[in-house]
Formats: sequence, C-alpha cells, structure tokens
Amino acid sequence: MELISQEFVKPISPTPNHLKSFEYSICDQFALSDHIPILLYYPALSDDNQQESKAINSSRLKRLKKSLSEILAHYYPLAGRLRSNNSTCVDCNDEGVSFLEAFMHNQRLEDILNNPHENYKTAKSFVPPASFESFSSSFLLLVQVTSFECGGTVVGVAPNHKILDMPSVITFLTDWATLARQDDDPNSNFMLPQLVPLAKFFPPRDNVPSASIIAEASLIKEPCRINIYVFNPSSIANLKIKATSENITTPSRVDAVTSIVWKCLTAYSNRPSVLTYTVNLRKRVAPPMHAHHIGNFIGFAEASKQGSEKDMVDMVVSLRKGLSELENKYVKRLNGNQDEAIESIQEMLRDLISLIAAAIKNDVDLYHFTSWCGFPFYDVDFGWGKPILFSSITSKLKNVITLTDTKDGGVKVYICLSEEDMKMLEKNTELLTYATLEASFPI
Repeated sequence: MELISQEFVKPISPTPNHLKSFEYSICDQFALSDHIPILLYYPALSDDNQQESKAINSSRLKRLKKSLSEILAHYYPLAGRLRSNNSTCVDCNDEGVSFLEAFMHNQRLEDILNNPHENYKTAKSFVPPASFESFSSSFLLLVQVTSFECGGTVVGVAPNHKILDMPSVITFLTDWATLARQDDDPNSNFMLPQLVPLAKFFPPRDNVPSASIIAEASLIKEPCRINIYVFNPSSIANLKIKATSENITTPSRVDAVTSIVWKCLTAYSNRPSVLTYTVNLRKRVAPPMHAHHIGNFIGFAEASKQGSEKDMVDMVVSLRKGLSELENKYVKRLNGNQDEAIESIQEMLRDLISLIAAAIKNDVDLYHFTSWCGFPFYDVDFGWGKPILFSSITSKLKNVITLTDTKDGGVKVYICLSEEDMKMLEKNTELLTYATLEASFPI
C-alpha cells in the first residue's frame, strides 16, 4: 500500500465564537479517548478499465473531501482537538480532520473480501495509523480513503470515543453520507438537525472515575488471540427457539447469540461468571432522546451465573434481569431533576468498577459484551452505492466480545481471549454447530 497524501479537512465555515468550547457530559468524562476503527468496503462500479477506475477513484475522493468539509461545519467538535487529561471540554479550533489518501497496488478489493483471514490481516492498513502524528490521540476524527486499481474503495474512519458512542458515530456517518449524495440531487432540501450536546442534561462533575480502570483490568498481560465467528440467519432462528421460555417468549437475536457464546465461554469452568454489556440509554429515558443528542450515553447492565448453570434459557433470563435492574436502579432516576440524574450516573459507574474489582478478587470469570447490531452501517451510501462489507478492528482487551451485523442479517462475533482459553473454546462442538470460524489471529 502507498500513502499518497495527508491533509487536514477543515469546516467549510468557521465555528462561531460561542461554540468554540464543547463541554463533556459526565459520561464523556468516564469514556476513554480511544479511536474506534470503522471500515466500509465499496465495490468497483465498472469492469477492469484502468482509466475509468482512476476517474472513479478521483471522483469519490473529491466528493468525500467536499462533503466532509460541509458536515464538519455542523459537527464542529470533530474538527477540534482534545485538551489536557484534566480538561472537561473539546477545543473547537477548526484545525481540521486528518484525511489520508492511500492506494493499494497489485491487489483487487474482491481478492481481499474473498479471503477473510487476509482481510483481517490487512484491515489495519485501511485506517489511519495511530502513530502518524505524535498528537493523534487529541484528534476527534481520523479518515483514510484507500483506492484500488479495480476501482474499489475502502473508507476507514476512526472517531474518538471521548465524545462519541456508537449511536453518535452512526448518526454522523449517516448525515455525512446523506450530505455527500446531495450533489446528485440539486433539488434536495436536506436539512441537518441541530446537534444537542448531552452535557446540556448531564454536565461534568469533579472526581468522576475513568474507564481506564476497567481497561486496565482487561489489558492483555499474556498471549491472546481474536477469533471471529459468524452466525447465519437460520442458525440464529434456531437459537432463538432454544432461548424461548415462558418468561422470555420473544428473545432477540442479540439475546440468542450472546447467551450461546456466554454458555460456550463458560462450558469448561465451574467458577461463577459475570457478564457486563452496554445499553444505549437514549430511548430508555422519558421523553426519549433523538439520535442527534451527541456524546456518550451508554449504560452498563450485568448478568451472572453460577458454575453449575449451563442452560441457555437461564442465561437469557439473566440478561433480561440485568436490563430490568439497570432500568429500575438507574435509568428511572435519569428522568428526575438534574442532580438526581447525575447522581444516578455516578452511582452506576461506581457500581460497575466495584463489580469488576470484586470479580477479579473473588476469581470470577468476567466478560464484557458490546453489540453494534442494528446500527445501519450497511446503508452508508456516499453516492456510489451501499458498502458490501462493514468491519472493525476490535480492541486488544481480554475477555471482550463484540457483536456486529452481517449484510444478510446474521451476526459476526469478535472474541478476544487468552490463547489457553481460546483453545478450549475452539473445542466446543456446540458453538461450531451454530457458528462458523471465519478468522483467527494472535495479538
């Protein structure tokens, strides 16, 4: 791969003085300032005509830069920089988003897509390298567009988790793509909804714990491996039947996949297990918040099982119980006055850290699940069609499991375990009854 150029795309119009500082919410304070890699793969639109492919690549780049500059006038914090660790706001200084242009020589996009293992080996080269600037951790958004000789394109974006959770990320991508398509329809009157910073409702506070405490507990201190399993729609349908009970008559596909993975992870252990999982809180408060309430607004639910519990139905019940407890203990209090709402969030974060500390101390099997299922990454169309693949590069944190959609309605599961634990999981015949191992690589 050849890096062709790097530039900084700035907002098409300067950020007004009264918006020069974007305040964190209390949930943003807790969040890590890590970048979340998102990869969108777009096929060539023509046969192997090199001149035509060059023209297509040039046109796509021009459209992406122009529309990015336009969308940044609306999502103005993304063109700014994080301040010091002790700061509670983004400096909206319009310095711009790093935009890298790259070209893949002697390789067709379809060759990578047809070889999943090769795809995951090369995926890191499709997102901006974290070390390309010594101050890249202060960037709120990194973009890399990689063109292929065949005319295919990979759009890699890496938004910073400090002020964006996954619902905010997909909202930004959807708006950016919609704006990019306006060039094809001069009569369109698409209006971007006003952004609402979550700090308006949940302003920052002193002495908020950091998610780095949780990350430290999951940091890899031994050889680990990531396995990627794919559950197709028919397997998920069978799992939902297995997960159905009098208590849970309509388990979701996330319920079904989470429970079977959790079951298989703990199949060879007699120790208790605790599972934490993230929950988007926007639709759970009253009145519900819309997608343009920007920031981190994620709750943490927990489920537990004893070593003797092996039934999938019981695990789904435990997952739903954890969600109900999150609602009753924390979410309902978010609907009260601001002080009560903030105290509820602080209590939730303290309880999460205490739970993790207790699990480590008491030798409990601890896993963290996060689901990106349902986010419309496969609908992000910049004007040349929808992506044929969405993928990510998961964090190198042990016992972290991430669920994403496949294009056909299945679920892809990224699992990071120690090499020893992964060897046990790979022997699990029940998991392989429902899922296919797509790729495996050490980290």
